Amino acid sequence: MARQMIPKFLTTIPPQLLGRVRDLEMDTGSESCNNSINQLLQRTVLLGGKRLRPLLTYLCGNFFGVSPDRLDVYAKAIEMVHAASLSHDDVVDGAKTRRGKPSINAESTNKHAVLAGDYLLADVIVELSKQGNLALVKEMSFVIKALAEGEWIQLDAAASRQYSRELIDTVAQMKTASVMSWCAVAPAIVADLPEAVVKYARDFGHHLGLAFQQMDDTLDFSGNSKKDHLLDLENGIINAVLFEWLQLNPDLYSRFLKGESASSLWTENNLDKAVSIVEARAKDHLDKCLELIEVMAEEIPRHSDLTEQQIAKAKEPLIEIVHYLGRRTY
Repeated sequence: MARQMIPKFLTTIPPQLLGRVRDLEMDTGSESCNNSINQLLQRTVLLGGKRLRPLLTYLCGNFFGVSPDRLDVYAKAIEMVHAASLSHDDVVDGAKTRRGKPSINAESTNKHAVLAGDYLLADVIVELSKQGNLALVKEMSFVIKALAEGEWIQLDAAASRQYSRELIDTVAQMKTASVMSWCAVAPAIVADLPEAVVKYARDFGHHLGLAFQQMDDTLDFSGNSKKDHLLDLENGIINAVLFEWLQLNPDLYSRFLKGESASSLWTENNLDKAVSIVEARAKDHLDKCLELIEVMAEEIPRHSDLTEQQIAKAKEPLIEIVHYLGRRTY
């Protein structure tokens, strides 16, 4: 199903936007950037990736009537913040590989990885400040703050083993949905849309991000997934599926709370049911995304020069990306 979906998804995207994403330069904006910092970043966290976040930024901009050239700095900014979070996460998680290659901390050192991530975040704020829109600087500051807070909460939960569905959703909101929300909110602000529409955009990103993370958690346990199998389990991360699995196996959950690792307790008993619960929750968020696209499609013509026909065409790739996220295998 996913293989059938990808071509359909891509065919709805204007070719110039695909080209824009492909050609987006990921060099740091500062001419004074230490060459060794840039080289390390280019060999690691800035290398490869699906660039889903820049693509979503351009697609939302197209939906809101914003020309791609006005969004380059914002599409680049969110991808660089994402890269910075990967740099920091690899240190926190003690990772050795990233996308099949040595992680940034393995390629260099933990200290260099942390500093490189810090540099990326600072560079993003500098470049956004040059645009003269304080609202967008403020929005990105909230994203960076949420990423740090989400990681902190996740670390505390791992130490205390006090998990709840609400806590896992909070971490997903801070570490994933906050980023997706930027991809929708930034173009809405650039388009000078009213606050009500900006809120719809924010809610769209929120639900899309939660669905993305929940589906990502299910991929950890899918035999059809291109993602590393049982990676979160091996890393001691209690994701949404593992939490539901523990709830469905109370005897194992009791042993987990007493100190045994989830990996040592692992069995596929009730796994399918746990995956189904998380998939159903992700579907609810994706359905909400589709509702919000239609709500925004009705509102945008009232605040822009776009015709209903242009809006109808521009919303197609957003609808397809929502459907695709519900079927993704990597």
